[in-house]
Amino acid sequence: MSRSIVLKVIGLVAAVAVVAVLSCLVAFYTFIRPQMGGVYHPETFIEHLDLDAALRERVEEVDRGFEAERQRLLSEFEAATRELEALLQSENAFTDEVAEAIHGIHHIHGELQALSIHRYFTILEVLPPDQQAVLRRLASEALSEPH
Repeated sequence: MSRSIVLKVIGLVAAVAVVAVLSCLVAFYTFIRPQMGGVYHPETFIEHLDLDAALRERVEEVDRGFEAERQRLLSEFEAATRELEALLQSENAFTDEVAEAIHGIHHIHGELQALSIHRYFTILEVLPPDQQAVLRRLASEALSEPH
């Protein structure tokens, strides 16, 4: 088998793997995760804290402050995923453009993670010590679960 054919086969296998992984991620974050109950979904952790109305409003205010940036990053993530999808349809090998598209998606994902951690610490600042302990425990539990 010639080296050219081997590289094409490897590129094709890599492209199929990338599409499969991205499809699973999109399906999970779009359809499955929003329906998950429990402490691991950002919209439900407040239910596990014993907050009075004023404190709940302060936490929700923090959330609103992060939501616009989260939505912006999610839009970028979706656009980057569509760009990679188009490359996988048009390219015949694992090109520099494909690699750049993958790195771009990873970068956006990292920004989303950093935003979530920033949100966590900002919320932690508005909670009283007893509720900080609860939130820390919830965060530890969430991190110990595979996602």
